[in-house]
Amino acid sequence: MKRICAVLLCLMALLLTACGGEEEKAEKDHYYEVLDSTGAVLYTVKDGKLTEALDDLLGEPLEDMEYSGTAGDVEPLYTYVYCQEKTLLAGEDPDQERDYEELMHVLVPAEGETVVIQVLPGVEDLDGLDWLTGAVGLEDLLTSAVTVSPETAETLRDPGQFAE
Repeated sequence: MKRICAVLLCLMALLLTACGGEEEKAEKDHYYEVLDSTGAVLYTVKDGKLTEALDDLLGEPLEDMEYSGTAGDVEPLYTYVYCQEKTLLAGEDPDQERDYEELMHVLVPAEGETVVIQVLPGVEDLDGLDWLTGAVGLEDLLTSAVTVSPETAETLRDPGQFAE
């Protein structure tokens, strides 16, 4: 009798915790802004096929990072800004419209195949990180210069193809 109860309790625990069940990943909506060398917005890319094309194009430098040294002072010809929906917090309505936040900048120079990737631009200004920013240069830590293929560099220098 005790064995049966123990087995039933284990089965109930598995059922209630959904152990072994497939977890659905909620995909966050995102878009890109393309800025010119002065920082003015040229294009906002929200079309699904165009954002997917940019995801594929900009995913290459992140996946095949060939570190080419410090970022230095790059004068970007164009900057691609990746903006993503803010995370849904406990108690928030999932159907309610959410704000977007900038998560990454990709700075594309006028020449060469080296682009600069800034993750969490403006991280120095985030609340609650004062203790850490004094000890470590977070912005420098989250900025890298990477080499991309010549084809990728040329494609990034023609942002008009992503205009909606």
